[in-house]
Amino acid sequence: MKIGAFFDVDGTLYKANMWRGLVQYASEHGRKNDARFYWMRNLPLMLLRKLSLIDEENFRKPWVSTLGMLVQGYDQAQGDAAFRWVAEQYIEPTGLNDIIACLRDHLAQGHVVILVSAMLAPTLQVLGENLDVTGTVGTEVEFVNGRYTGRVIPPVCMGVDKAKLAREFLQAQGIEIDFKASYAYADSYSDLSLFEMVGHPTAVYPDVELAAYAQEKNWQVIR
Repeated sequence: MKIGAFFDVDGTLYKANMWRGLVQYASEHGRKNDARFYWMRNLPLMLLRKLSLIDEENFRKPWVSTLGMLVQGYDQAQGDAAFRWVAEQYIEPTGLNDIIACLRDHLAQGHVVILVSAMLAPTLQVLGENLDVTGTVGTEVEFVNGRYTGRVIPPVCMGVDKAKLAREFLQAQGIEIDFKASYAYADSYSDLSLFEMVGHPTAVYPDVELAAYAQEKNWQVIR
């Protein structure tokens, strides 16, 4: 059995959020109306979250589940260009070097390193390839008859589904992991399933709820 290291991405390895990058790309590539509609559709969630009427997971999930509209109708080449731009031009410049160094240290030790994120899988795959990780587990976006349909395929890789999808990926790849000896890094309380999957959880620049929980559990915290 191998040792695994599971990394969240937004807020953990990079400061930038994928959805903001895709909105910017759409706005700059002839899809301002789509970008505007995406904003308007999800804007009420900000008020609900501010009033504590929804939790962080239920705030974030709709932002991801509606992202597909920004690439609807794109062919493979157009989609590849959009997802690569978001990864390399928008997200990668915001890298948190200490956590990326930690990831590289796990790779140097021969650990199985997996990026597990709610972001759309094609962008996550670019980030994973550039980091030379073992694999990536993200939110799938539907591609049918040579075009992106605009539909995100459930489940969004968030909350309890993060650990579930990570385990399914490992099983599909035939990778056996010693979870008690493995590591997880994330920034949000909504990533709890990922933390509880391993023996060595680390809260990275945690939100308030995660910081309190990590202290209670005596987990390692990186600030």
